[in-house]
Amino acid sequence: MMKHFPTIPTQRLFTTLVLTGILSLGTGLTLLESASANSQDLSSSPTHQEKQQETRTNRLPPSLANAVRREVAHLTKIPVGKLKVIQSNQETWPNGCLGIAQPDQICTQALVPGWRIVISDGSKTWVYRTDRNGRVLRLEPGKISDAGTIKPTQIPTSELPAPLQKDAIFQAIASGGITGRTFQTTLLKDGRVLQSSVNPNGTTSPTPIKRISAQQLRQFQQLLDQQQFSQFNQLNYPAPNGAADYITVTLTSKSGTTRYADMVQNDLPESLRQIIQAWNKIASRS
Repeated sequence: MMKHFPTIPTQRLFTTLVLTGILSLGTGLTLLESASANSQDLSSSPTHQEKQQETRTNRLPPSLANAVRREVAHLTKIPVGKLKVIQSNQETWPNGCLGIAQPDQICTQALVPGWRIVISDGSKTWVYRTDRNGRVLRLEPGKISDAGTIKPTQIPTSELPAPLQKDAIFQAIASGGITGRTFQTTLLKDGRVLQSSVNPNGTTSPTPIKRISAQQLRQFQQLLDQQQFSQFNQLNYPAPNGAADYITVTLTSKSGTTRYADMVQNDLPESLRQIIQAWNKIASRS
């Protein structure tokens, strides 16, 4: 006896097949989109190897450090082992002479990637420019300086003052002493010098005390660049243990902040002393 199976109407069967096809197509598109997104995420995210390569690129190669140390040792007869790299920065120099041409020297005009390296023996510093491979070394003019006799410490980030306002070039905050008061002196781009007492709540009421000429302003800015104020960024030159009634001075430019106790000023590095002496003239009311 033959079994009779229920028949599905042709229209219903056609509709079912169409819906099944749409669902399959949608699933396929979703998988493709997911795969594409994952591929984009993988391609845009730096790999561990790339991160390691970037770290190595930003680190001063030991061969360059050794080349400059040997050069200083040859120049000064100081043993290489007593010379240390205290600062290094990647730079792009304007020509084949690294921006420091000798008399009658012809320099190639192509940009030269390289490094700026500061070497110290604990009492003096030497600032050198190099190309990428250390084949060309140039001592920056006037950059052999007294490193001072006070060993600096690091200023904690939490103790750094707020960044300078856009219209400010330099600022000094003096605090302590017998009165324990805090004074702030600021040099603006237009040459005005403002001074104020800092209230306990941190507010100030700046008062103009003088205006320096455009030439004086330019000379001070050039001094900051020439003496590389940035090399003292976040360095603190403290008073001797047990000292009292001294004033702590915090100096801030666009390139960094340094702090020192007034009683050790004569023991600071020569280049920093020059900046302080020039600043004191600017900040005086006379």
